[in-house]
Amino acid sequence: MKLFLKIFILILLLCSSSVTLWGQQQNIILTGSQNTGSYIFANELARLWSSSKTSRKIEFVIHPEISPESRLTQLENNRVTLAIIDAAVAHKELKKHPGLRVLTVLWQNWLYVMGTVPGPLLSLESTQTLLVHDNSFYFAKVWKNLAPQTKINWFNTESIPNFSEGFSEEVLAFTGPAPLKEVNDWLEQFPGIRLLSLNQQLIQALRLKFSWLITQKLPANKYHYQIEELEGVAWYPVLVVRRDFSQKHAKILLNLIFSQSKALNPNVLFQSLLPTNNIAFKKIYAYHAAAKKMLRFK
Repeated sequence: MKLFLKIFILILLLCSSSVTLWGQQQNIILTGSQNTGSYIFANELARLWSSSKTSRKIEFVIHPEISPESRLTQLENNRVTLAIIDAAVAHKELKKHPGLRVLTVLWQNWLYVMGTVPGPLLSLESTQTLLVHDNSFYFAKVWKNLAPQTKINWFNTESIPNFSEGFSEEVLAFTGPAPLKEVNDWLEQFPGIRLLSLNQQLIQALRLKFSWLITQKLPANKYHYQIEELEGVAWYPVLVVRRDFSQKHAKILLNLIFSQSKALNPNVLFQSLLPTNNIAFKKIYAYHAAAKKMLRFK
């Protein structure tokens, strides 16, 4: 009976402790579900940390949490160490949590628009059909207000369009990391399609409706056959910590994240992470002290 009680007490201690049996401190990162970019990013970050020289006493563990609001609440209540949230939630909810700070924005999610239409610009007037991914509902909502005559069809990971007989859609729209290898694959596979720029009317309407979108330019020659600079919109997920998060660990994390752009074959979500990506958000988010120092924010 005494042995049973000792084992039971040990189990309770393990459940309430953030330290593993082998002496590593566990730091929990809250993300979206397993098929989301935040989960994939956090897993790669944990792997990079575990392979670094600083990993001996600290371990990062990924916990999916569907509700981004709950991620922030748990983080502020000191139940977890880090959280990744999308731009829409960051703009709306972070100001409600004065004890939290942004460590950095993460990968760029670009609104890709591809089509067989002539000219470099997507036309509100002449576009008859759109095939839009579920993750770009924001785009379709604004488009429908501006051009109600357009027929909009939808696709997602469970209903991927079949282009085996050619690119049959007039315009395809989806949101994804930039750069994205699959875009080059499509440009090679389907002659006649091109990446399109958004016109100023559409960009302004998107930003007016969704303030978490920012205007971005895609440099020329980023993709095959893209000889001109493209103008569009994008959004950035956000890595959030508490205000009292260790400056030492924050600095190590930031160096680890930003060093990947120079690594050999980096993960697609890490390959374009640069400190300068944060400049556009200097006056929007409250940054952690270590981030402000590294980014030279006053």
